[in-house]
Amino acid sequence: MSGKSVSVIRPFLLSDAPLITQLQTHGTHLDLRLALLWPHSSLSAAMSAYLPFQQRIVRTLVLKEHMNSANAAGYVQYRERSSFPEADILFCAPALESQSDEHTRRIWQKLISQLVVRVGEHGVQRVYARVLDGALELDLFWQMGFSAYARERTYRRSDPPRYSDALPAPVWRPQRSPDLFAVGQLYSQVTPKLVQQAENLPQMNALAPYRDSFGGGIDRRYVWKVKDDVRAALRLIRGHHACWFKLMMHPHELDHADELVQDAMRLVPPRTERIFISVREYQSELEGAFLRAGFSWLATEMLMVKHTTALVREAMLKQIPVIEGIEARPTASSTRLMKKRYAIRNHR
Repeated sequence: MSGKSVSVIRPFLLSDAPLITQLQTHGTHLDLRLALLWPHSSLSAAMSAYLPFQQRIVRTLVLKEHMNSANAAGYVQYRERSSFPEADILFCAPALESQSDEHTRRIWQKLISQLVVRVGEHGVQRVYARVLDGALELDLFWQMGFSAYARERTYRRSDPPRYSDALPAPVWRPQRSPDLFAVGQLYSQVTPKLVQQAENLPQMNALAPYRDSFGGGIDRRYVWKVKDDVRAALRLIRGHHACWFKLMMHPHELDHADELVQDAMRLVPPRTERIFISVREYQSELEGAFLRAGFSWLATEMLMVKHTTALVREAMLKQIPVIEGIEARPTASSTRLMKKRYAIRNHR
């Protein structure tokens, strides 16, 4: 006979600090960029929610469970995007040890399911996660209703660039406000329709390349133009002694890939020790330019998304009693409570 199970999932409290400290070295990062650009402990991220004037708060959900005289615990961290109804899962602990690790799988399922419900109640429409390709967690996310919509490959260069690496005349120009629409058009031209549907809301293509923006000053943007037409766009995200480039380029301009990657080295901030550059799988033709510029492959992430479940209200039809032989017809009740049901929002 199985014992009674008691499971509680709630936001992080200061009293959870010892638990976070214990588990944070045995967890899984679900966004490689954050892990490499801003190495930090889960505890410091959880504590930041208590600090004033925090604009990009990392939120933490903690699970504590008691079953069959045994205790289990775990936590998940996520962040809601400031300008869009979307959220990113950042970290989950403890880590899966094997496919047969049903105990940890159950912890992940409960935490992430609760996360999706909570952010959905706050108006979030999509939840994203970046899972290493081939990782044990992939199957778990698929089982929880996440869909994989793209792969992103990341390359690393350990030695800092020399000034001579850059071209004599700068190629990249800082992006200006009038360039925003053109960069959105470039995104539409190079990005498969299924990917656009997964990561972009209707009529917002101009902002699609920057939906996961890291903020002004940290997130710099550049363009390369041919006769006033934006043909390539570059993001530079600055971290702690590291920086991350993301390149998007029109397929008709691939002959200029080496030139553009080489000139991007001119933009590397001083005292940078590690340089990363990433590209989506559908622009894999750029990888040769990365290798020739001294980069080597580091990892491939599977980009995943799940649409949240929203509460929808639907009117109940109420029969009016027959009066004096007149047949009753159904009508929407204005006095009874609305019937509630759950439906998946469709953002096509």
